[in-house]
Amino acid sequence: MPVNIGMTEVYRATHLAGFRLRLRKRWVAIAASVVVLIVAVGMLALAVPLPIVEGFLTRQVMSRVSDQVACPGALATPPVVTVAGGPLVPQLLRGNLDELRLSVPDATLSGVPHASFVATMKSVSQPTKDSTHVGSLDATVTIGFEHLPAAPGATTTPTFRRAPDGGLTVAVVMPPEAAKNVHAKLFLRMAIVGETARSIPDKLEIFGQTISAAKVSDLTGGVRTEKLPHLPDGVAYKSIAPQKDGVHVALAGVATTALSELPTQVGGRSVTYSATGGLLGINTSAIGVPLTIFTSPVLSGGALTLTPAKVHILGGDHGLNDPIAKLVLSQVDRKDLSRTLPALPAGVTYRSAAVDAGGIRVALAGVTVKPFSALAQPPGDNPTVFGAEDGFLTASQKGGSGDATPVLLYGRPQIHGATLDISPQQIEMFGIRFPARNVLREVAAQQTTFPLQALPANLRYDKVEVLPAALRIHLSGKDVTLARGSLTGGSC
Repeated sequence: MPVNIGMTEVYRATHLAGFRLRLRKRWVAIAASVVVLIVAVGMLALAVPLPIVEGFLTRQVMSRVSDQVACPGALATPPVVTVAGGPLVPQLLRGNLDELRLSVPDATLSGVPHASFVATMKSVSQPTKDSTHVGSLDATVTIGFEHLPAAPGATTTPTFRRAPDGGLTVAVVMPPEAAKNVHAKLFLRMAIVGETARSIPDKLEIFGQTISAAKVSDLTGGVRTEKLPHLPDGVAYKSIAPQKDGVHVALAGVATTALSELPTQVGGRSVTYSATGGLLGINTSAIGVPLTIFTSPVLSGGALTLTPAKVHILGGDHGLNDPIAKLVLSQVDRKDLSRTLPALPAGVTYRSAAVDAGGIRVALAGVTVKPFSALAQPPGDNPTVFGAEDGFLTASQKGGSGDATPVLLYGRPQIHGATLDISPQQIEMFGIRFPARNVLREVAAQQTTFPLQALPANLRYDKVEVLPAALRIHLSGKDVTLARGSLTGGSC
């Protein structure tokens, strides 16, 4: 019995020890399997994004980024945040996000409402709770034309458009006072039609450019006319020409007074007239005896005098030294044989006088000059200075018409530091484009530069492009630290 008992105990002890050894090996295997599983899961999470984990972490990142982008209540619409660069878990474990894409659809930037902001940020980390560090940042700010600011004090809203060449056009209305220093010179061709002087606009010189008057007829107006003094029959205006001392008007002709139009009484005696051999015969009678005094018309200053040449009486001609002629002429008052001729303009004179069967013919000719200062001023408050140049009458004026003027500005927006510059290179007025520098020498300029939002260190504005309905401003930088709210112009 003892032997049997001993064998049994030994067997049992040996069997129990083996069982315990097998049990220990199984737990080791299980534990090893669990460790491998945990490591595998971790590796899987690092290598392959798990939807539940990634979704949760992405929402956390989006919330954190949104909180950094703008101060609470600053944005009308929450920003849209996209995390790129592969699985999120390893990026979070490193404390550095490979790439974030940010979109703020509606923000007030640089004082302009309803601007949109889009950015791509790489190597993003958060060194403190109120700052974000970005390895590189590329962004755009887009401002719709309808939200671009008007110049201070402007009475009308400018209209912005994209030009066909990719530039920017700005339609504005120039107030009357802005044109007070504008100089314009109108060139007019002058002509005589009958007794009317005509001044026809030919070209306009303004802002350093010469333009055909036909292209700016609304500005130059139509033909100017001036009625000239009436001239006797047989006398006519021949030409008109502006010269340095005034407008020169040439006239010439022969004024004729028919014999039937001569006075019928001379010295209280009834008379008739006849013409013979270039002499004017004054037919009358003395003590019942018919006689004729033959006279020659003579010009003296502004008077026409009928100078006796001979006397025909009793069937014969008697010279001036003849006693009979002297007796007849002594009965005539010489003042009755002279008359004052109509006054002529300066520069025009009576040239000769002659008699024939048609009457007394007086020739006159000359050029009269009307000083520029005597020309009629056109309506309006701005005085016109007249002159002559290259055969044209010139009318120079300083100041505008007194009306607001539509203006179209053409330019290519530029960025200078932190300033948006939309200064024009060309300005269109009256349907004509002028170099902007010429116009702005005389026209009070409206505001064309606008300050942009200040940027953090290492971030700068690059360029601006014109879209069909907006301006897009580009900015970029490297190694940029953003304070909370700074991207949207605020500070928390």
